[in-house]
Amino acid sequence: MVFINFLIKPFWVFGIDRTVQNKLGEQEYGLYFAIFNFTYLFQILLDFGLQNYNNREVAADNKKIDELLPGILILKTILFLIYLVICIAVAYPLGYLSKPFIWIILVNQILLSFNIYLRSNISAHQQFIKDALLSVLDKLLMIVFCAALIWGDFASLQLSIFNFVLAQLAAYFITFLVCFYFAVQLTNTFVIKFDWKKYYRIAQQTLPYAIIYFLMTTYYRIDGVMLEKLQGANGAIETGIYAQGYRIMESLNNIGYLFAGILLPLFAFKLTKNMEIKSLLKSGISIMFGVSVSMIVVFYYYKFDIMQLLYPNSDIAYSANVFGYLLLNFFPVAILYVIGTLLTANKNFRWMIYTLLIAVFLNIGLNFYLITNYGAKGAAQATLITQLFMLVCYTVFAIRIFKLKINFIYSFKLLLFTVLCFMILFLFKNVRLHPHETINLVVHILLYFAFIPIISMLSGLINRQTFQLRVGIDK
Repeated sequence: MVFINFLIKPFWVFGIDRTVQNKLGEQEYGLYFAIFNFTYLFQILLDFGLQNYNNREVAADNKKIDELLPGILILKTILFLIYLVICIAVAYPLGYLSKPFIWIILVNQILLSFNIYLRSNISAHQQFIKDALLSVLDKLLMIVFCAALIWGDFASLQLSIFNFVLAQLAAYFITFLVCFYFAVQLTNTFVIKFDWKKYYRIAQQTLPYAIIYFLMTTYYRIDGVMLEKLQGANGAIETGIYAQGYRIMESLNNIGYLFAGILLPLFAFKLTKNMEIKSLLKSGISIMFGVSVSMIVVFYYYKFDIMQLLYPNSDIAYSANVFGYLLLNFFPVAILYVIGTLLTANKNFRWMIYTLLIAVFLNIGLNFYLITNYGAKGAAQATLITQLFMLVCYTVFAIRIFKLKINFIYSFKLLLFTVLCFMILFLFKNVRLHPHETINLVVHILLYFAFIPIISMLSGLINRQTFQLRVGIDK
């Protein structure tokens, strides 16, 4: 699953999305980024916790899909109408409705929400490879459509933000049709009935998921909107610089998101059957710790070289500093994808919601102060502080709820793996393997990652049992 996403999504992020920003400029792309984050803030109205609720319920009992799929599709149709009304009402005073591409972005968000929900039925049936392929289908189609805009010679289709989001619309719509087909194939009967009592019952059951998702989205996405507004005339430019590093961080965070999609139905099934979950939790933490630490170490060290390579026309020193703070976010986010998924599967909603409420106020307060004084770098610092706060709280909750004990041998393995990552990096840093700077950088990074599986096994962090994640395997 990770391999497929590493194959497709990096090309989208660095080959297409980055190229669009470099061609259109930081100011124009920065405004797009701010409006995209604005529409994302209200995505909870599209989902209302239905994805996580559905994933958990269908994973625990696959037969529930016959009842839930048609009912939730009707409910989501009602929700997207509410989403449109609220987005338009809030966007008007902010001046965003004057940008024609906002309407297409709104439709894209609706289609994306439907696609993610439909895929949750597939992952709940533990058809992870099919889910992995569907998770990259939209990006694969976007690469094709947007590549034609960027490098094609079409007089009537020039590269612009409007045409860029229009290409995304086509990709999302095709993906929706494919996801809908495979989801319906999992049902024994697919009958749509208007049952308002059932919709109300589902809405009540998904309310905790909705609140959690909304609060998480708020402190995760509001920085782009606040940055564009608080920095005044420089808002769009600062947001464009922030988007440069954020693009890389978000592509890394997708690994955790995909992994959480695997863990949620597995945790849910084990908890429902009163099965032991500590081995699965340990495997999840080991994998995400290894992935996040290994990436942070090498990318942080080469942050100036990476930004120079990706954005040669920008203020490299400033962009690299912003990217560095955003990159550090990957560690708490990666571990939170494991621990947060466990707490969600166990329905520990009360503690999660209390913590998230504090995190939202903390993040908004930090953003007001740090963005005003430090711009994009301040937004990145605010995000890092908030994520670390969340990691500490969720870790304490997991230890208390599941009666976990600190394993000093395991902790030593985590530390040893981290030390070995630095040792491998320093081993190559003074070795010039190719006269061309760019090729030399790429070779260094590739060699570094080639050693990561070896040191993960030498440190004892990863072994054969770590990847035995399927239900029923407890070793």
